[in-house]
Amino acid sequence: MSRKREQRVLVMVVVMVMVYLMCWLPYGVMALLATFGRPGLVTPEASIVPAIMAKTSTVFNPVIYIFMNKQVR
Repeated sequence: MSRKREQRVLVMVVVMVMVYLMCWLPYGVMALLATFGRPGLVTPEASIVPAIMAKTSTVFNPVIYIFMNKQVR
């Protein structure tokens, strides 16, 4: 029983890390392109979507926790 619980927690943590990376990776790439790329490469319109994705990261963690934790249900 304890091992099964640990596996569920491991899966939840892995999912949280993956979602975090999926949300922040585009923002990081866009920031690096804006900083080290040629001037004008990143337009304001192109930088909106990664910024919004990064901000939604704070919403996804509680949602993942609620759906993957049996104690919350």
